[in-house]
Amino acid sequence: MVKLGSVLGLLLLAATIIYVEWKNSEENKVRWITGGITAISAVIGILLLFDPSLPGPGAVVKLLFGGVDKALK
Repeated sequence: MVKLGSVLGLLLLAATIIYVEWKNSEENKVRWITGGITAISAVIGILLLFDPSLPGPGAVVKLLFGGVDKALK
């Protein structure tokens, strides 16, 4: 029951952010970028609610760009 409330709260917060940014932004491209980043963040937040042992953003960046770092040294 607590997770359901957290999910609904997170979705409500994300929807509010998207709505406010959509109304205040002049450019369509900025609207879509802001909405996309907010939606992705909401999905990540929901995933972390159900499985808190998932790796954080630092581990993902290290996985994606770790080879590049070694190649530049």
